[in-house]
Amino acid sequence: MADIYHQIGVNADIEKAYQALTTLEGLSAWWSKTTGNTVEGGKLNFHFDDINIEMSIAQLIPVKKVVWQCVEKEGEWKDTVITFDLEQAEGQTFINFSHKGWAKQTSLCAHCSTKWAVFMLSLKDYLETGKGQPFPNDVHVNHMDH
Repeated sequence: MADIYHQIGVNADIEKAYQALTTLEGLSAWWSKTTGNTVEGGKLNFHFDDINIEMSIAQLIPVKKVVWQCVEKEGEWKDTVITFDLEQAEGQTFINFSHKGWAKQTSLCAHCSTKWAVFMLSLKDYLETGKGQPFPNDVHVNHMDH
């Protein structure tokens, strides 16, 4: 098994951070175009050109935690779990991110770890300045990304 972890500290209120993780507008502003139902048990679809990633919202604890279960039928993201834990401390909001349950460490897992770091910084920018860099305007980490 392989897991991905990241942490960012943002100069933003914890409620604002929670909204960025639980609304279609917020998610679309820092990650990718997002559609779906944002309630616990709802399904979210994240659009990356011809790739669509579907997540089920497994748990929502207001201003504390967001958990998604990947419901892809195949591929390396199948059955993985993404968690955002929020904590307000030291004059900032910490967002502790994990993407757990990868079957094994692969080049895609490594690529996604780097891309998650890029998107966590996009989330930070969105929360602090009002403007993130969601796909396709994100930082490209491979020569052939477009």
